[in-house]
Amino acid sequence: MCLLFLLHTLYWLGHDLVTLGPGTVGDLWTGGASAGFGGAPTAAYPVTTPYELGLALLQGAAVGTAFAGRRPAGGLLAVATALTLSLRVQAIVSTGSHTSTDLWFVGGGGIDDSTLTAVFLSAGALVPLALVAAVVLPAGIRAWPRPGRALGLPPVRPYGPAGPVSAIALGALTLLWVIWICYALTQSLGSGPGASLEILFTGQGVLRAMLGMAPGWAWLTFLPLCAIGTILAATRRVAARGFALGTALVLLPVAFLALIGSLRTGTLFELGDVAPGGALLGRVQLLVELVGSVVVLVLMGRPGVPVQLGAPGVPGFAGPGGSRVRGPCPWPWCAGAVRAGADGRARVRAGRRADAGRSGAPGASWISGTSWVSSTGRVPGIRRISAAAGRLRPAARELTSLTWASAGSRTGVSAGS
Repeated sequence: MCLLFLLHTLYWLGHDLVTLGPGTVGDLWTGGASAGFGGAPTAAYPVTTPYELGLALLQGAAVGTAFAGRRPAGGLLAVATALTLSLRVQAIVSTGSHTSTDLWFVGGGGIDDSTLTAVFLSAGALVPLALVAAVVLPAGIRAWPRPGRALGLPPVRPYGPAGPVSAIALGALTLLWVIWICYALTQSLGSGPGASLEILFTGQGVLRAMLGMAPGWAWLTFLPLCAIGTILAATRRVAARGFALGTALVLLPVAFLALIGSLRTGTLFELGDVAPGGALLGRVQLLVELVGSVVVLVLMGRPGVPVQLGAPGVPGFAGPGGSRVRGPCPWPWCAGAVRAGADGRARVRAGRRADAGRSGAPGASWISGTSWVSSTGRVPGIRRISAAAGRLRPAARELTSLTWASAGSRTGVSAGS
């Protein structure tokens, strides 16, 4: 289903590039022009925003990792489904409510009705699919290890500093979204120059594209995503990599294009006189989104650390006598070699280790708390013990001969007899 989401996004991106031209699209996305006001003609009103570009990157990454069987696929699919649902619900509300007398888009009095209808119908078709995907994804979660089955490859956690650093970046974004909502509510409900709550959270009259997001709707969308990503990254859950990568993939192009627009219009260091507090908050958020997204992509993009049996939150497996074994399981070396028998005891299946030839990787699987069993079913120390015994054998023979000679001298019995 995520492939269908991607095709829908790519279609409307291509529609804008064909009908408006790359130059006009770039001007609209960077604030150099506005639809209906010297930018795009109202008959060819823009459909997409920078969020659609980020969504396309996210959906493409989710589809690619899912087909390739990569570990971050689950988190990427979850974020892609949530964002697709949120953006398409907003599109249904705005395109379904827009009329010639009730304008929801800036300068959109002459919007082509056929395009408006196509956006409304296509977005409406995706919402049920997104809801189905939101139900299917949690249902597909499986525990590891699964009783009665081979261990297989374990899930992967974020490595080293990737978890804490990503948690800090996403946590800062979460805090900024909360501050934005509080600031907007204060300005709207108080005596400030803020817009009404209806405009903030529905976008009525302020949207600049048919698939555009209202400011308040964007806050309500990314606040839970960033909050969940913060918790997952801080606790180094197996879904943290995909979830954090998905959020960063969407926010990075939005922040980058906003930075280009601010530099282009010369407003990056200008706060204005109307709402300087909001302008300052926007600049801080722009910086955090840009830097934080790059950091998250770099750190979470690195290979993770395999989950170990017995680690916190990970069950052990049946050991000798039915006891639960707690401790590390070197899964790459004997993957799938440990099975629980009918009597609850651990069984070892002989086989070649998965990463034979890797330096420093013992070809063994941790079966109990005290012994290692190799892929051939033998204890690795036996050869060393046998070699040491071989070196001691001549000395033992000589000691035996001396003992017999000494005894024979006292009893008159020769060693040869």
